[in-house]
Amino acid sequence: MELAEYSRFFLSLAFVVALMWGLAWLAKRSGLDKRMRGATGSAGRLSVSEVHYIDPKRKLLLVRADGREYLLLVGGEQVTVIDKLGEGTHAA
Repeated sequence: MELAEYSRFFLSLAFVVALMWGLAWLAKRSGLDKRMRGATGSAGRLSVSEVHYIDPKRKLLLVRADGREYLLLVGGEQVTVIDKLGEGTHAA
């Protein structure tokens, strides 16, 4: 291969990466990414308030559902409810 072919390859690759980045930025700016994931924002019934990673396989989630908060331990395929918090209460 000659230098012209290498440079054309790298310029094409840079163009494709820039195009993908631009489309992702446009989708995020327009809110399309949240609609595709099903996120409804603060008006929804379900939201994840906080996430704390314990190790690469386990994490703690503070989830709000219908005005109640739940502390969940997620590890692989298993989910364990650690605590059910009341209406609007926050863990200290």
